[in-house]
Amino acid sequence: MTQLKLDCHNGDNIVDLFRNQIEQHGTNTAVSFQDRNITYQQLGEQSLTLALYLQQQGVCLDGCVGLFVDPSIELMVGVWGILQSGAAYLPLAPEYPDDRLKYMLENSLCNIIVVQDELVERLANLVSDEVLLITFSQVTDFFNTKAIPQYHMLTQHAAAHHLAYVIYTSGSTGKPKGVMIEHKSIANQMDWLSTHFSLDCNSVVLQKTPMSFDAAQWEILASCCGARVVMGEPGIYKNPEKLVDTMIQHHVSMLQGVPTLLLALLNVDKFTQCTSLNQIFSGGEALSKHLANELSGQLPDCSIVNLYGPTECTINSSAHVVDIKEMQHSADTISIGKPIPNTQYYILDKDQNPVAAGDIGELYIAGVGLARGYLHREDLTAERFITHIVDGQETGQTLYKTGDLAYWNENGTVQYSGRVDNQVKLRGYRVELDEIKSLIETHDWVNNAAVFLKKDQYTGYQNLISMIELNPREAALMDQGNHDPHHQSKQSRSQVKMQLANSGCRQDAEIMDKSRIDLPGEMATDKQRTLVFSRKSYRFFDGGKIAKADILNVLNSKINYDHYTQLSDLSYADFGQILRHFGQFHSENRLLPKYGYASPGALYATQMYLELDGIGNLTPGYYYYHPVHHQLILITEKERAEKKDPGKVQFKVHFVGKKSAIEPIYKNNILEVLEMEAGHMVGFFENILPTYGLSIKSGDYLPHTMQLFDVAENDYYLGSFNIVSGTKDVMNDDVSLYLQSHPGQVSDLKAGKYLFENGALEYVSSELILKKHVIAINQSVYERASFGISVISTTDEDWLGYINLGRKLQSLQMNDFNIGFMSSGYSSKTGNNLPSAKRIQHILNKDVGPSYFFIGGLISDMQIRSDGMNEDLVHMKGPSEIINDDLLKFLPTYMMPNTIKVIDKMPLTVNGKIDMNALLALETDCISEEHVEPANDVERVVLDIWQKGLNRYSISVNTDFFELGGNSLLAVSIINKINTTLHCDLPLQILFSSPTIQKLAQAVNQIEDNSASRLVPFQVKGKGSPIYCWPGLGGYCMNLRLLSEKVGTDRDFFGVQAYGINVGEIPYQTITEMAAKDVAMIKQNQGKGPYTLWGYSFGARVAFEACYQLEKAGDVVENLYLIAPGSPKVADEDNSTEGYSIENSEATFTNKKFLTILYSVFMGTIKSNSLEECLSVVDTKDKFIHFICRLNNQLETGLVMRIIDIVTMTFEFNYSFHELRQRQLKAPIKIIKATGDDYSFIENNNVFSITKPVIENIEANHYTMLKTTHIDQLVAVL
Repeated sequence: MTQLKLDCHNGDNIVDLFRNQIEQHGTNTAVSFQDRNITYQQLGEQSLTLALYLQQQGVCLDGCVGLFVDPSIELMVGVWGILQSGAAYLPLAPEYPDDRLKYMLENSLCNIIVVQDELVERLANLVSDEVLLITFSQVTDFFNTKAIPQYHMLTQHAAAHHLAYVIYTSGSTGKPKGVMIEHKSIANQMDWLSTHFSLDCNSVVLQKTPMSFDAAQWEILASCCGARVVMGEPGIYKNPEKLVDTMIQHHVSMLQGVPTLLLALLNVDKFTQCTSLNQIFSGGEALSKHLANELSGQLPDCSIVNLYGPTECTINSSAHVVDIKEMQHSADTISIGKPIPNTQYYILDKDQNPVAAGDIGELYIAGVGLARGYLHREDLTAERFITHIVDGQETGQTLYKTGDLAYWNENGTVQYSGRVDNQVKLRGYRVELDEIKSLIETHDWVNNAAVFLKKDQYTGYQNLISMIELNPREAALMDQGNHDPHHQSKQSRSQVKMQLANSGCRQDAEIMDKSRIDLPGEMATDKQRTLVFSRKSYRFFDGGKIAKADILNVLNSKINYDHYTQLSDLSYADFGQILRHFGQFHSENRLLPKYGYASPGALYATQMYLELDGIGNLTPGYYYYHPVHHQLILITEKERAEKKDPGKVQFKVHFVGKKSAIEPIYKNNILEVLEMEAGHMVGFFENILPTYGLSIKSGDYLPHTMQLFDVAENDYYLGSFNIVSGTKDVMNDDVSLYLQSHPGQVSDLKAGKYLFENGALEYVSSELILKKHVIAINQSVYERASFGISVISTTDEDWLGYINLGRKLQSLQMNDFNIGFMSSGYSSKTGNNLPSAKRIQHILNKDVGPSYFFIGGLISDMQIRSDGMNEDLVHMKGPSEIINDDLLKFLPTYMMPNTIKVIDKMPLTVNGKIDMNALLALETDCISEEHVEPANDVERVVLDIWQKGLNRYSISVNTDFFELGGNSLLAVSIINKINTTLHCDLPLQILFSSPTIQKLAQAVNQIEDNSASRLVPFQVKGKGSPIYCWPGLGGYCMNLRLLSEKVGTDRDFFGVQAYGINVGEIPYQTITEMAAKDVAMIKQNQGKGPYTLWGYSFGARVAFEACYQLEKAGDVVENLYLIAPGSPKVADEDNSTEGYSIENSEATFTNKKFLTILYSVFMGTIKSNSLEECLSVVDTKDKFIHFICRLNNQLETGLVMRIIDIVTMTFEFNYSFHELRQRQLKAPIKIIKATGDDYSFIENNNVFSITKPVIENIEANHYTMLKTTHIDQLVAVL
């Protein structure tokens, strides 16, 4: 490098170098702190004053004077004052904990300390009364009465062999050790910095390292070379933004830092504005090639220097200036270079013989930089500072034993290779942990890695743990900076669990008192299923090479309006068909439900409310469309518009975002993504309505309508749109489209960014939105994509901006040209733009409106037809799992960590290095290395299914399915196989709650032991004797829940579930047998009476029989309530209900009376449009199961089948007159009759009870008496 004229001269005393600067550059600024500056002349005078005062207090040569000050001008005055007094300074950083400071003071035997006035009180509590504390104010007051201090007044001067300072090492492996550095050593260091790196009067150095650390000394002592030292504020080393601001403000030219800090600076947007920086020094940890490249990329005119040196060798003992071009062909970590002047390196084997170039040995250092030794620790000094022996002869040279492994490169530089004490025996191999760390850090997404061993507390095995900090510039997360752990790892499955829970829908408890309307068309048509399953977020593009014309076909496509219909002519059946598009679609190949439109995180948190008037026979009002049940829920009635405008038909859609459904997953940009989802829904309407001759038009922004929807206060109103008669006057897109062609991916279009306008493409820029600008989990999709599209909203209406973006993508996704898309980033209203949005602004060099970026490519017919989840596996893997997969591709098996955990930030020590002790203290979940064999036949069967499904043949029964590489596709296959093999009916979702072989086997075994769970505890308060209530036909207790809540008692309330509901149970053949088993279960729960028994509908018969059996056994029944014991009347073939009841009817699926009652068991009504559909299409058990599961897809097929079996078995149960005569009850009986019911099994028979029953008649019918609308009538008579 070109050498500048030196402003210092070679010397052995650091003070002489400093005095030389005062003489040559007295008026130059020496120190800057905040808004204060002092010149070299002023620094010299103030420090000389302190030196004279210290000499008056008796300081001596080689004596140690403590310095306890915060970063400030006083720190510089203190250092140079102590040095000029002839003593050595002991830096005592106030950042240190009191215990460490106390140890340093006691170990050093320091009896004089210079302290800032504001720190005296704290320091006084750490030292004995014999220690003299000197404040700067004391020194100032003393010399106010004296003559101006002169250098010749000093009575002693340090020589080259005297101590300059004492630094205590970090003490990470025991008690800190005081390292004694002499004047000749630090003078050699500063002379080298001046000579080789032009540290001179033109330099501005940032002092930001806590002063108790080795590296801080050359920042502080840069004054001896003429530099201006900028003192960073206390704690600045922990604040990258403040560091950058300070460097820009003071035009800092030289910066040193550990790699961890330098990585943090790269993440500060303004770092590229630090153009005054011409040198960055990295030290303290290995500098990776990746980091050096990034630093050079952001500051191309700044040289990068890698420094190396133990504290015992005076700061830096070697250096290497990075050559970016040469670096590409070197090791993954930058060389530590060649020794500095007057320093020698030796790389020796265990016998202290030199190793050949390329061979690894331990690094020993000799030369003028070696410390005198450890203060008051002659034993340790002798152990680490050894005599150099060659061929058995002592050379007289002292070597410092570094404990670092290294080897010589061919070019004469030295390569660091880890620590001697960081080699471990793992899985039969001798492994260097630093090597594993370096290999992991070569991954583009990894900012920083730490690797360590941790003993499993249960198995005793050593687990290899890797903690990773992501690089936010390469691995952007959703909610970057405000993200939850599930954005770093999908191990918790929290997002999938929310998707399965339908959390975006109105919950049953919210709408239990609302009127529900079953819509026609619940069973999706083949056309609807094809349309919905073809619209996916495609993550694979298997259709081959794409051409420019293919893309233009999609961009130029228009919605086809081939006929027009008046809204008033819309049939109720077509109305149901339109809405069915927005419901859930299911497939046996999918774990998650499928929708026809896209949603952020597949949470489907945008709800659709319909303002209806004149549609079918619906009451005018505001309805919630329930996508799970294909139902309308009447929320608020409204005045019929016909009174004001006869003949008017209204079909308006209001969109509301449910905050609670999305906030657990997303923290930033919630409103924006909800608006985009609403846009996707509007776009879906735009594409399906023309089939019915209708259109959708933008309505007004009507936030006041929120009060009509009975939603949470913090939910978001998103916008309103009108469904209108067909028209060519469609809504404007109000967007601009920018296409980007990926290099070599579009056959006749060169790579670049293009504006799509007037049906053609206009070249804009060669710059692209790159892979790193896409959320991390989607980057592999970017690599497979052929092109990308940025949509930018141009509307002036704020509420429509993001809606229009969603509209456009939805329309593009519903193309007929085999082109698939996936969204990959968007802008923000609140300053949280995702990287793709920032990038498009950079490319266009202007502020743009709301933007949405998506990538695409050609897809195959097979992809379009698929109803599986192959495109949705992103829900199963986060950055942690993806990095794990990537590492498996290039790390040797024995180096592969058991656990990779992504953390927000690496914990750091005060000197900026990774705090390994803090990492070890973190909770880490490891896959146990202990292999547990199956313990029973069920576990063995499940193990066999897992081994074949996962293609792994050494699986412990305690290992997590997802940690073995399991995903949703495999989950479907494996659970179906378990159910088939073991004749059980486990739900698909069970792998989220029981993800191990052992837990799955327990779930299977539990099926056989479920009888005890048939008492359903609706209310458990423990006061008084319980109420036992039997449900209606089918034996499922859920419709008793509201009754248990409303009855207003402190007593326990149990529903008695029928035997046969649980998997593996076979319904009993008679009421007598049913009641006997139930009585045994009740007596196990309540040892003795009196008992209170209730029964609803068919359950009244079981309660009656249970009462009889209890009394027969000598027990007392306090009350027997028979609720709606009669059967509901259903229509005969001629729709007549007169004289008909279900008694003695045949339980077959061709018997519409049986089918009607069976339908009512599941739907709670016999008056419904969907009942008519059921009666017309169902004539077998399988068809009924399919129909009812489509109607209510929260029902499991197995459960429906078991309920049907119970209904079929018990449908014809009835008492004969003879049986009733034998059953005369003592208990008081109350009969509650429902309006419209037929006579019950006990009416007109006066022999069954000793006392006359009390009969209550209520207006509610058989089904409504248990619903919110009429429950109060029932409770009143109970």
